[in-house]
Amino acid sequence: MILSITMNPSIDKVYLVENFSIGGVFRTKDYTATAGGKGLNVARVVKAMNFDIIASGLLGGLSGRFIKNRLDDLDIKDKFLNISGETRTCINITDNMNKKTTEILESGPEVKGDEIDKFLKNYRSLVDETEIIISSGSLPKGLSNDFYRELIKIANCKKKKFILDTSGRYLKEAIKEKPYMVKPNQEEVNNLFDINSNNIEDCIQPLIEFKKMGIKMPVITLGRQGSVGLNKNHIYHFKAPNVEAVNVVGSGDAFVAGCAIGLLKDNYIQTMKLAMACGVANTLFIQTGKVTKKKVNYYKDRIKVEKIYEL
Repeated sequence: MILSITMNPSIDKVYLVENFSIGGVFRTKDYTATAGGKGLNVARVVKAMNFDIIASGLLGGLSGRFIKNRLDDLDIKDKFLNISGETRTCINITDNMNKKTTEILESGPEVKGDEIDKFLKNYRSLVDETEIIISSGSLPKGLSNDFYRELIKIANCKKKKFILDTSGRYLKEAIKEKPYMVKPNQEEVNNLFDINSNNIEDCIQPLIEFKKMGIKMPVITLGRQGSVGLNKNHIYHFKAPNVEAVNVVGSGDAFVAGCAIGLLKDNYIQTMKLAMACGVANTLFIQTGKVTKKKVNYYKDRIKVEKIYEL
């Protein structure tokens, strides 16, 4: 069983708008509203691949009710804690004509102390039911920057694999607790290590540093260039075929979902190929966190793997 945690979920609205610019009035070519937040994108992909998953975190208000209804529709096990604040809404404007996206992200509600305590009590019991824990995205107001450290500590004490997908100050604090896996992108790695990495070779040293910290499965995602990861004493570059993307939002979350599934059943190379295929498949749909098994299996067979460094 996989557990996906979304502490700051949202209703994700995606608008397809051709030739979008600031200050104009536009009609959408297409649009969608989904139960969003990185962890919920993960949950949808895991479920689409026919694996069981529990979704948890914090939900509140009418937006929270919308998300709960969507989880019921997808038959995803809902273990969210209801809070008094209103769950946020995030907007993505995708202009495929100019290959640009614009995002507007609400900060989310402020969480109260007793709500945090209730969540942690529920989380401890959920960890006992699962093998892989994923926690993704930002934290709402009311939670400290080191909150993810507490989640990782609980998982590590129970000898469960924890996949962390966050950035900035949350990532900087959380890696001190040695999550099993992290997957920052190149920009996030640059900020974390105060470097200016802009090619694949520049990722080698950060991966080694992650390993020294005690992170067993460090991965750096590179957008169209694929991803690089360290396993034991080898660093690999994984590259997917080029596709005509409809919407790239949620592809990193789909990648994480593939990692979680792979860790349940596959070796490292097959896990990473599955993760890459999930990320690629997600770009073919307007919905965030959307894949089909058929497309994932098709692209998994077409992922190229190259060993680029040996420690």
